[in-house]
Amino acid sequence: MCIRDRSKAAQFLKTAPAGLLERMEQQAGEMKQLRQAVDKFKAEASLGEAKQFLAAAKTVKGLHVLTATREGLDANALRKMGDFLRDKDPAVVGVLASISGEKITFLAVCGKEAVAKGVKAGDLVKMVSGICGGKGGGKPDSAMGGGNDPLKVDDALAAVDDFVSEKLG
Repeated sequence: MCIRDRSKAAQFLKTAPAGLLERMEQQAGEMKQLRQAVDKFKAEASLGEAKQFLAAAKTVKGLHVLTATREGLDANALRKMGDFLRDKDPAVVGVLASISGEKITFLAVCGKEAVAKGVKAGDLVKMVSGICGGKGGGKPDSAMGGGNDPLKVDDALAAVDDFVSEKLG
């Protein structure tokens, strides 16, 4: 960096050229703290949303079935929301979908009671992903999948109640 550029950078960061590196490190630390705070607020907002989903769940043969779609959530945010739902209600069967452009990410979760009754998240996510031109799988209590036909997301989520009813006989 030439002297003129260093002076401009120092002026921009409101410091002397000799303190430029220290000021940049300070700025980087502040940015890291701000990112962490934003991530924390996003997580808290997601959990608030998950509580609303749980309150709006339908009861299907003793299980609490819920479906929801959110735009642009990443897989990690979906997983956190799903883990909260599964841990909060042992009778939950939930399918969350996130749409980002043409890509769909599904997360299915089943509480302990649902798994004991034969409703498994892996089977559920395979079914909804298949409707949307994709595939998925996972464990009985939590599974992820994807698809590439966003126009069929509503059809896939609408099939969840029937899937649960059929599994319960």
